[in-house]
Amino acid sequence: MDLVSLLTQGIAGTFAPYNFAVMVIGLIVGVVAGALPGISFVNAMAMALPFTYLMPPVAAMTFLGGIYVGGVFGGSISAILINIPGTPASLPSCWDGYPMSRRGESGRALAIAITASAVGGLMSALLLTFGAPPFARIALTFDQPEFFAATILGIVSVVAIAKEDAWRSFLSLFMGLAVATVGIDPLYGVARFSFGVPALESGVNFVVVMIGLFAIGEVLDLICQRQDQSALGRRRDGGRRAGLADLWSVKGSIARGTGIGCMIGVIPGAGATVGAVIAYGVEKQASGQGDRFGTGVDAGLAAPESAKNATTGAAMIPLLTLGIPGSAATAIMLAALLIHGINPGPLLFATDPRLVYTVFVSMIVANLLMIVAGVAVARGFAQLMRIPPAVLGAFIVVLSVIGAFGVRNNIFDIHVCLAFGVAGLVMKRFDFPSAPLVLGVILGPLAERYFLTSLANHDDRVSVFVTRPISATILAMALAFLAWAMWPRMTRLWRRAPA
Repeated sequence: MDLVSLLTQGIAGTFAPYNFAVMVIGLIVGVVAGALPGISFVNAMAMALPFTYLMPPVAAMTFLGGIYVGGVFGGSISAILINIPGTPASLPSCWDGYPMSRRGESGRALAIAITASAVGGLMSALLLTFGAPPFARIALTFDQPEFFAATILGIVSVVAIAKEDAWRSFLSLFMGLAVATVGIDPLYGVARFSFGVPALESGVNFVVVMIGLFAIGEVLDLICQRQDQSALGRRRDGGRRAGLADLWSVKGSIARGTGIGCMIGVIPGAGATVGAVIAYGVEKQASGQGDRFGTGVDAGLAAPESAKNATTGAAMIPLLTLGIPGSAATAIMLAALLIHGINPGPLLFATDPRLVYTVFVSMIVANLLMIVAGVAVARGFAQLMRIPPAVLGAFIVVLSVIGAFGVRNNIFDIHVCLAFGVAGLVMKRFDFPSAPLVLGVILGPLAERYFLTSLANHDDRVSVFVTRPISATILAMALAFLAWAMWPRMTRLWRRAPA
């Protein structure tokens, strides 16, 4: 069957009334879940999974796909408006999106974010549609050393996102890596750094850390400053809107972010967070205005926004062609397929092409509809800024506590969340960056697991990371990226040396 016939079947399946309706519902649920502080869209997908039992397989995939697409963007709404990322991938959107909102340009920031996210997601969905087989062959060659190299590239990117004081960022990163070591050793299965506390043996979840640092920490800072958040909301709700000239000016940033997101997303396990962080770091070096990043630069918002949504379609490639989930969200989609007795893989394209191409087309349509859903939810969310600070703070704390508990249904996670909330306040008061700490907690376990399994599978030879062409190339990219990011600081030190 030719491509035109397959796409025709996909279009018919997507726009079937029931399938289209559940996709739109999923899209709205994803945007709202992503935007609410403390509620992750992955949790929303997990909670929605039981509802797919009674759905046909095609409807189940369009429903979960809608939540996936909407949720990845939704976290940027709270990140831009109140400096609380709704998802880990929205963390870089705080760094330039929130300063724009502070200047009264929330409408402009949201317009740039929605446009960049839609373009990135649409290009990723087109890549999924037309490039799945060749990308699957490339991903098939990846093994643990390649995964380790990709994770190191994400960790190295913390140098690029660091501001003037790189050493504080390094220290914050190492603190995050230290927190990530708490729990069960991934190779030997023994507890470490639990200090006799049984609850610590399960480790410290990065979602709980992120909620504490950004949600609880932001509320404590708001209370300590006694800021009139309702006045800020009135200022942010207006301001200059983004015109076509503003959107056209960041076309290069969107293109670079989309390319990076597609490349990172197709690597199983990398995810939207790694793509967004790397895109921000690359854009800081490539835009020519890196010294202004963190003050509300359009390029600093557009690049990670396009990158994180570009990972959505790309992450579906290893899922559908190899049966390997590329992210936590696609792992839930894999569970939905298995529940219905469908085994993803190369044979799926021959046995059930209608399902495959309906998923392809639904991802394209969902990214187009995300513009409407994003604008509607953002306008409603902006009204929260008119709520008195005490009420708004209580609302965020309640959602954060519920979100922290819902991650693993563990009461101890609430204590960890509150502790990191206090830590977030202290770090903010002493101008200590908290983003590298979160990145360390997220990427540290991945790097450790890939490193140990690589050694175990290759006779404890460390040289395996540089003898395999793909992993060596990625590590060389990380080294070049590190040198590129550190070069301006090193040249300033050399110039001061004679004096």
